[in-house]
Amino acid sequence: MNDFVERHAGALQLAFVVGVVGLALLLSSSLRPDSSGPSSVARSNETVVTIVTPAAAPFRPIIELNGVVQARTITRIVPQVSGRVVKVGATFRPGASVAKGNVLFVIDPSDYKLAVERTLAEIAIARSDLARLEAEAAAEREIWQGQFPDRQIPDLIARVPQIAAAKARIQSGEAARQAAELSLGRTTVRAPFDARILDTQLDVGQVVSGSAAVGSMFSIDSLEIAVPVSADQRKLIGPLGGQRVSIVAPSSGQPVIEGKLARAAAALDERTRLGTLYVATDKPELLTAGEFVTVRIDGEDAPDSYRVPAAALTSRDRLWVVEDGRLAGRTVEVLGREADMAVVRVFDEASGVVAIPPANARDGLEVSIRSADGLASADNDSSPSN
Repeated sequence: MNDFVERHAGALQLAFVVGVVGLALLLSSSLRPDSSGPSSVARSNETVVTIVTPAAAPFRPIIELNGVVQARTITRIVPQVSGRVVKVGATFRPGASVAKGNVLFVIDPSDYKLAVERTLAEIAIARSDLARLEAEAAAEREIWQGQFPDRQIPDLIARVPQIAAAKARIQSGEAARQAAELSLGRTTVRAPFDARILDTQLDVGQVVSGSAAVGSMFSIDSLEIAVPVSADQRKLIGPLGGQRVSIVAPSSGQPVIEGKLARAAAALDERTRLGTLYVATDKPELLTAGEFVTVRIDGEDAPDSYRVPAAALTSRDRLWVVEDGRLAGRTVEVLGREADMAVVRVFDEASGVVAIPPANARDGLEVSIRSADGLASADNDSSPSN
């Protein structure tokens, strides 16, 4: 018996496979629907869609943008006089904050004190010369009137030009004194405003000149946020009118900083072709220059808007409607999103919006509507629009 099985094992396996295949074909034939009628052929080629009715409700978009904190201007610290540094303020270090009037550094004032004293001496000499000349002039007038009572004394004898020259030397000396005192005052360099120091390597003993910068700083009040914005986002914001904004700055230690839109750049960025909005805040001391922050801006109210399923959009701004039993494409303006809904400007929805467009969607494609479900209205939850 075993010899028989071994000799005919291959034939038995083949018979088993043929039997399984035959059984599968029989089952497939019994389960196949009747396709003898023409209506079955029509149904197999039919495109069935589900449509919804857009929900109309007013909408106020909140545009969430990313920006960077920057100073309007950077001030280079250049001493106005030259000399050796004899003192550097404790706050004149990178990253430090300085108040207006605080001493940044002091240049050796010795030479400038001597210059003031020299001008004072020159003024004293000029005043002495003037007094002598005026006395000589008075004496000469008296002698002249005694000798020539009917004749006018000549200017040269009356010391008129000499007196004028002495007075001019006094004026020149006063001007030199003021300049010397001004230079002396400039040996002490103070902060012109409340500021943060960006960089400096100045230390005691260094010699500085009146043309080389020794550091840089920026005014704390000049801090603002530059926010790149696209044309679509700019349209949602509407005309600038000092709109209030919310600023999320990680380094501030506060959840939200209030601000407002200050102005817009006059030109687009040449590289990105984006515009730039500038945001100001009443608490610039909470910001850090160079920091990336999030800015949320209340957009312009859109009273005429529809809510449609986000899945209905085949691209960012296109969806399909059913019009006279055929598909018709609609280009819409997207205002924002709310959960799984897209908020768009009002458009002609025809018989309804296709909830999930078919893969073969095209203008004029005949479709069959499986169901027409109403789309419930949703309250505006102020979801950010990016």
